[in-house]
Amino acid sequence: MCPNVNQQPTRTRSTQRGVQVLLTVSGIVFLVAGLALAASGASLGSALGAVNDDWGDTDGSADDVGSDDDGGSDDENGGEDENGEDSDEGSDTDDGDSDSGDGDDTGDDQDDGDDQNGDDDQNGDDDQDDDETHTLTTIVEDDDGDEIDDATVEVDGGIGSSEEQAVDDGEAEFELEDGDYTVTASADGYEDDEVDVEIDGDDETITLVLEADDDDDETHTLTAIVEDEDGDEIDDATVEVEESGFFGSSEEQDTDDGEAEFEVEDGDYTVIASADDYEADEVDVEIDGDDETVTLVLEDD
Repeated sequence: MCPNVNQQPTRTRSTQRGVQVLLTVSGIVFLVAGLALAASGASLGSALGAVNDDWGDTDGSADDVGSDDDGGSDDENGGEDENGEDSDEGSDTDDGDSDSGDGDDTGDDQDDGDDQNGDDDQNGDDDQDDDETHTLTTIVEDDDGDEIDDATVEVDGGIGSSEEQAVDDGEAEFELEDGDYTVTASADGYEDDEVDVEIDGDDETITLVLEADDDDDETHTLTAIVEDEDGDEIDDATVEVEESGFFGSSEEQDTDDGEAEFEVEDGDYTVIASADDYEADEVDVEIDGDDETVTLVLEDD
């Protein structure tokens, strides 16, 4: 009987140790599981908090309005949200105001756009003003104030830009933009005249005066009348016109009804008349821009 009694306590101790080991292992497992759950709970809480913050930023203005309508929802919620954390509605409200401020900035940007468009419109008006033309009226007349109908007027704007018109009733009109121009009038038998004119926002009228051309190649009429002492014409006389100077030319004609005509240039001449049974006669004459008439009297020989 003693051996059985000794074996029973030994088995009891073995069982107790096994239970203790099992409880210890179970405790360690539960401890590890608890730590893991605690860590998972913290991560999940952070994630939920970030999502709540994003929703709060998006609907900040709405939350703000809701808070005003509720008359202080912070008091009803006890100043805490469902997770026991402090409510961030105040910061959401600030975000809403910030968003509203951004809206104002957008309005300012729009105003700037309007101003810029206004400037563009103004620039457009300036371009239109630059393209506006004005009338330049040119009057062409001689030194006696009489209009010259066969004249031509040329307007030169520089850089190879020019326009030409024939006058009508002594006038020519040009449509020109603002700028500096040189106006030249010319006509046969006249010297050219030139005038500088500036077009600056208004119509302009100018007068160009052309003087008679005194070119050396222009000729005048020299009329020689030949008569006797009684004043009667001599039809069979000969008239010679000699130009003064070493290289002067000469021309000879017979009278017709006692007259002879010569076309000569400006200068000094000697006119000699002769006829049968009469003594020759000569006269010196100067041609200076006008026709001249001389009379030669032949005496009986």
